[in-house]
Amino acid sequence: MKARVLVGIIFVVVSVITFIGDIATNIMGNYQYEKQYSSYWNLAEKASTIAVKSQYIDQYVDMLERSNLHGKYNAIFLETQDNSFDQNFQMLKSLQLRLKEIQGMDITSFPYQTAIQQITQQEQGEGGKMTGTFKSIWWKEYHFWLWDWIGITQILFFVVVCIVGIVMWCWDSINDF
Repeated sequence: MKARVLVGIIFVVVSVITFIGDIATNIMGNYQYEKQYSSYWNLAEKASTIAVKSQYIDQYVDMLERSNLHGKYNAIFLETQDNSFDQNFQMLKSLQLRLKEIQGMDITSFPYQTAIQQITQQEQGEGGKMTGTFKSIWWKEYHFWLWDWIGITQILFFVVVCIVGIVMWCWDSINDF
């Protein structure tokens, strides 16, 4: 067997194994993050009363408070206040505080209805970006090679390696045409 063919086979096998490993890690990582953190936020969004919403937000805040993500950013070197865990966490805490303030209100009152509308708008608007920042920081800390642009670059690299491997493996057949 020619060395070129052997190297081509190795390239293809390594690329396929890496791709399968990335898929498995992605599935398990998403499950782990969902179980530890985002399920509380998702349940809070679904809740129709302030009391239940507040309960799930409290659990979400508690889990994030105990995480080791404080002081981290959703960036390697272009750090901003918007991609800071701590700044986004403060915004989450302000939502938690607002929920506590609303709990004592009469649910039939206009101020209560206005407050719940504001909370819902905040959850659906900036809340998604805020929780996305938390999730992305978690991926950066726990599965760096699959985080954001690093993951995309890695996958593209192994796709190129696989294509090169296939070409090397089949080089003699290609030259026969």
